[in-house]
Amino acid sequence: MRRILVSAYACEPGRGSEGEIGWSLVHELAKQNQVWVLTRANNCDVHEDAFKGTGKPPTLHFVYYDTPRWARWYKKGKRFFLVYYYVWQIGSAFAARRVVKEQGIELVHHLTGGMDWMPSGLAFAGRPFVWGPVGSERTNPCILRTLGLSDRAREWLRSLVQFYGRTLDPLVRLTARNARIILSHTPWDLPVRYAPKVVPYVQTGIRPALELARMKPLLGRGSPLTVVYAGELIHWKGAEYAVEAFLECARLRTDLRMIVVGDGPLRSSLEKRVARSGVALRVEFKGRVPMEQLVQVLALGDLFLYPSYHHGLATVVLQAMLTGMPVVCLEGDAIGRTVTFECGISVPPGSRPETISRLAEAVCALVDDEPRRLELAGRARQMALSRYSYELVGAGYEEIYRRVLAAS
Repeated sequence: MRRILVSAYACEPGRGSEGEIGWSLVHELAKQNQVWVLTRANNCDVHEDAFKGTGKPPTLHFVYYDTPRWARWYKKGKRFFLVYYYVWQIGSAFAARRVVKEQGIELVHHLTGGMDWMPSGLAFAGRPFVWGPVGSERTNPCILRTLGLSDRAREWLRSLVQFYGRTLDPLVRLTARNARIILSHTPWDLPVRYAPKVVPYVQTGIRPALELARMKPLLGRGSPLTVVYAGELIHWKGAEYAVEAFLECARLRTDLRMIVVGDGPLRSSLEKRVARSGVALRVEFKGRVPMEQLVQVLALGDLFLYPSYHHGLATVVLQAMLTGMPVVCLEGDAIGRTVTFECGISVPPGSRPETISRLAEAVCALVDDEPRRLELAGRARQMALSRYSYELVGAGYEEIYRRVLAAS
């Protein structure tokens, strides 16, 4: 069996998003390899709890690393996360070199924390290095023009920082130079000098497990038909677009309700907007919920509305697809490229009123056309299983490892 070291900054079960991706993929890789996982020290207790019932695979080993206390005093929650993450990657290079030496590692793979404008500590571990999947989604110019001044300033700053990291930062340049293969879900954003080693690759996956999705035995609509939004209530995840589009549709369709899962700075304003709408009794704000409750909500849903606009392929979208829901989203990011018109409706963004109106039209179209909704729901489930299963993603990594080690 190969002996590989994986960097998975986020790696924890039951939390969704990137943590779930890391957790699922390292288990998949451990089926055919001896895997050491370099991850954050605060994941240790979570892992111990997770393994109490199932036991830890004998081929899966965790190495917990964190920066010294003096180097992380400023990090509270998400505040200064990017600064902390950058420092963590620098420090992890020393931890990685130690593991490589002690365990006879043959190959290293940076798995989660997939930003193509941030360095990876594993690039300096002295072994054949696979970087990714990495990438960064851009905000559609149509959406950018609709944002308020503060949100627009944040978007410009975000683009500037990403450009600097991707093209000028010396540690990122060394990371890319040392990579034998760069896996990317946005390969067009990478500098052309890396083109010979870039391989397009999906950034996430799903597994048919009850803790992630309850596949609906019957795809027929509930009464009333239920629209679900699940995500942070922040501007770039499209929470405002989702609620406004539902309200516009709900004024014309009475047999329709919405469940909003998630919390964030927009919650108060969204609740006030719903209260003034005249259909407040048909909108329920659940707040942030544990994974098992999210799975229950998705099982109640008939349609998943997720109009984010610079998002990677979120795990919750695949969870909704696997459950048996078509997705309504915006064109332009990884979610739109996944959904297209195969398993839902992706609408082109425009001005704010145009975007809301197009989303509402898409929702109403699926409300009114039950055969089409059922067809898209079936395709969504099939796509989640056939294109995005962790077994398929893991098999792709195995082939990449063979190529890299053969070339070495």
